[in-house]
Amino acid sequence: MEIKKQNRLDLDNDYLEKLSEDILVTVRRCRNCNYCIPVCPLRISTRGFQTQSPPGILQAIYYAIRWNEFGGEEGKALSEILYSCTTCNSCVLRCKDKSTGTPLLEIIEKARELLVEKMLGPLKEERKVMESIKLYGNPYQRPRSERMDWLKGEYVKLLPLEKAEVLFFVGCTTSYEPELFSLGRSLIRLWEHFGIDFGLLAEESCCADPIGRLGDKALFDELANDNKKLFGASGIKSIVTISPHCMNTFIKEYNGLSESVLITHYTEFLENILKKREPKFKKSLSYTVTYHDPCYLSKHNGITDPPRNILKMLPGVTLKEMKDNRQNGLCCGAGGGRMYAEVEETDRLANIRVRQALEIGAEVLATACPYCHVMLMNAVRDLGMEEKIKVKDVAELVTEALNI
Repeated sequence: MEIKKQNRLDLDNDYLEKLSEDILVTVRRCRNCNYCIPVCPLRISTRGFQTQSPPGILQAIYYAIRWNEFGGEEGKALSEILYSCTTCNSCVLRCKDKSTGTPLLEIIEKARELLVEKMLGPLKEERKVMESIKLYGNPYQRPRSERMDWLKGEYVKLLPLEKAEVLFFVGCTTSYEPELFSLGRSLIRLWEHFGIDFGLLAEESCCADPIGRLGDKALFDELANDNKKLFGASGIKSIVTISPHCMNTFIKEYNGLSESVLITHYTEFLENILKKREPKFKKSLSYTVTYHDPCYLSKHNGITDPPRNILKMLPGVTLKEMKDNRQNGLCCGAGGGRMYAEVEETDRLANIRVRQALEIGAEVLATACPYCHVMLMNAVRDLGMEEKIKVKDVAELVTEALNI
């Protein structure tokens, strides 16, 4: 027994050494050119210390490893620095365009994994999220029995007990956030209206994106494997997600899944339907609308046209762009685990975004991500602008125009 335990410890130590070396080697590619600093949302929303920027975050983890400074206050400070990142991918895109193409986000996520292995991460509030996902299948400490409450008893096929071509993956935030229940029902009405053969998982669980972003690789792999088994048993041909985070995780982190199943965000799926069917819209909306690009759609996956193309189809809609848009859009502040933990900011990113929308005279701030939706709604309330601007999902505007 002692020999097996020692072998396990040796394997763990070998893994940590390799992880640390991988981080050091990759950090050395950074030239500290600082081109990434102006586009970093953390830098924009905080006091602008060096550690509140991509190069500063990289240097913090580099010297922590070099000097083995993981204990006491140093370890706590390092954790706060690493988990302040929203993982928006702006720095990666800027580095590819202007400098060495260093995978900055990959370094940050490996460093988070290192902190989890050393029991220094994630932040206190985020540890509760990880435990909740493990116990309840969602980050909100809500029972599994409430996951379908948003449906309000409406009949849909439940997989894998029943069969359907399309799995509509709702995700945790839409399932448990009451203000987003209408978003889930809007998409159900759209799929029914267009005769889509779809179903929901009878026992849907978290896609594990928060676990991956927070750095617990072992738990992520466990949850991903459980989900892949459910997908396989359902016999589906495609998965349509509400959340860009779910889509990104399924495509890039569920090994082999995208080779056997077509995975799309609902805006891509819906745009294709609207182009083919050319439905008659019954209502003119007469709104000035601006669209907020979710980072995990635009910056991580290059999806910027489908939501806009949908909005342009809606009668009466005047679509205007904010100054930060598409892959240069401003992050809402929820990614990378920030949805679940407070980080000191001088000005909240979502508040800045709402003010940008107001500056161009938008009456509706549209988005296509549950995280963004929640952050922007809260910002509208915080700014006291409920009478001037509404936050709506693209899908809600389509159902309104179809009057279904």
